[in-house]
Amino acid sequence: MNKSINQTTNNLTCKCVPRLDGVPAADLARLFPEPSITAPLLSLLQESGIDGFTLRSIVVSDGDTPVLLLPLFETRFDLSAFVKGWTRKSLKVAGRLLPSVFQPRILCVGLLVGEWSEIGVDPHLDGATLDEACTMAFDALQQLAVERTSDLVSFYNFNHLGKLPAEVFKKFNQVECQSCARLPINFNSMEEFLERFSKAARKDLRRKMRAAGEVHVVRSRDISPFLDRIYTLYLETVARSPLAFGRHNRLFFEKICASVAGAEYTLYFVQEELVAFNLLVVKQEAMVDKYFCMDYGPGRKYNLYVLSWLENVRTCMEQKIPLYYSGQGAEKTKTHLGATLIPSYILFRHRLPLIDRFLTAWPGVNGKVLSHLGFWHKDTSRPSSDIPVSGNFQKQPPSIPAPTMEGFERKGDA
Repeated sequence: MNKSINQTTNNLTCKCVPRLDGVPAADLARLFPEPSITAPLLSLLQESGIDGFTLRSIVVSDGDTPVLLLPLFETRFDLSAFVKGWTRKSLKVAGRLLPSVFQPRILCVGLLVGEWSEIGVDPHLDGATLDEACTMAFDALQQLAVERTSDLVSFYNFNHLGKLPAEVFKKFNQVECQSCARLPINFNSMEEFLERFSKAARKDLRRKMRAAGEVHVVRSRDISPFLDRIYTLYLETVARSPLAFGRHNRLFFEKICASVAGAEYTLYFVQEELVAFNLLVVKQEAMVDKYFCMDYGPGRKYNLYVLSWLENVRTCMEQKIPLYYSGQGAEKTKTHLGATLIPSYILFRHRLPLIDRFLTAWPGVNGKVLSHLGFWHKDTSRPSSDIPVSGNFQKQPPSIPAPTMEGFERKGDA
């Protein structure tokens, strides 16, 4: 497959393969070392698939040993699918007239599941070899885009933790996408955590916590009796989401606990009915919140979003887990609940020079247009990850209103 992009330079070879073909699990773990959970998640995604996406990899090897891996996905990105009303109708018409702009075929480096994307790099690779491997891989990416007649080449959901060379950020247009929320667990009790909020916010949180008496919480890695209900809740949440980039198959939820160390479910029952679940990866270094999905009616009635947040904070505190990563989306709600945000970016380049020059000439317009279409919030005053959590609350408590759900159900990335 794609034999024309195979390259050889000195001892390095580069090839494009479907999914992760030919990359053993041990090599994948070496390229994405712990505490990253990318390796097992990537393997699971390759096995379960995701509707509407073709998965590939560009692999650079030194002899028979993979030393660099770019996870790829390919899809048709229809902008009209993410908006409603007259905007959707207008974009559908525009898509028929200019499909390369409004319904582009995109070739992306990145992950469709994860807090942010990263590329796989052998940690023992010297700088010169790494530079050579990156050059080969990115040249192969451009050649593959030509072969696939891709309208856009993109790097999806990357930040400073994704291992991308700095020159990639300089060569591609970029817009900020949804940030990942992070809460340091630097308190010793729930009361100490609540004291960081304003009086009104504390009162509201305590009111929501009183509903916990009617909610039965079960933590489990064996969800086989509830798998059908879990997948139904997931599909319902995706259908409500204003921006759901892909949809997992049932197999993903069935196998994640067996595939990913630390993966577990927190199940929320009301009157013996499963009304919400939270999929987590719990390790000593951090808790990572993948998905929170719920039945919208009882979920709002019993404030399950807030209750699940407090349940996760309590678990981190009791197990002395220092960080809680609560995923992307619902940024305003999460900052009200104490989190700071790690910005991520989409880097892209259009194959048509005229369109690419337009995008390059007015980079600020890109984010504004996508924000207007509803892809992410317009608020540019969001707390960033380099601001201590205590700085957001203790000195200015009146500025922190009571947390509300505001229509957001998910802490993860559907």
